[in-house]
Amino acid sequence: MEWKLQDTNYPSTFEFHEHRERAPHLGQPAHTQRLKRSARMIADVDPMSVADLGCGDGGLLKLLNNYGIPAWGYDFCPANVVGAVEDRQVDVQMIDVFNTRTVPRWAELVVMTEVLEHLADPHDVLEWVSENTRYILVSSPADENPDVDQSTDPCHIWAWDWQGYEDLVNEHFVVLRHERVMWSQLILAESRQG
Repeated sequence: MEWKLQDTNYPSTFEFHEHRERAPHLGQPAHTQRLKRSARMIADVDPMSVADLGCGDGGLLKLLNNYGIPAWGYDFCPANVVGAVEDRQVDVQMIDVFNTRTVPRWAELVVMTEVLEHLADPHDVLEWVSENTRYILVSSPADENPDVDQSTDPCHIWAWDWQGYEDLVNEHFVVLRHERVMWSQLILAESRQG
């Protein structure tokens, strides 16, 4: 199943994220597990390069350094970009890639972990990304739905159950792996564009 949790797309805008605090996911236990599993899944594919669209403060990019995979990212929250560049010392630029459709440099594998649930139209974004990369790694909360209290995360617009998330990705990619890490579901997939 797929659910639209809010009637507004405001959480998908730069204005919503402009003054938000840094999201130091690498230091948060639940997110750390997801980031480490994501890095291992990416390393298993051994891509020539990785672009993280919505990279937060660069936690996954920092982990990918350990695998020697060239990686860079984009985020539109100023606090995240400062944290990524100054603290994590990874290659991150401040660009609103989803609303401007501007990605200066694509990669063989694109990451969008904990991103799709924030976007105005995740279906359209996945189609666009599928035209520009070979592989994708995405993650989203596994148990979020309209019956769950949303007061703790007002920036989520969408939610999917297990099959719904797989159906979303399968529109433009072929799912290779679908795994659960604590409260999050991760999908590694290959573009149908060839």
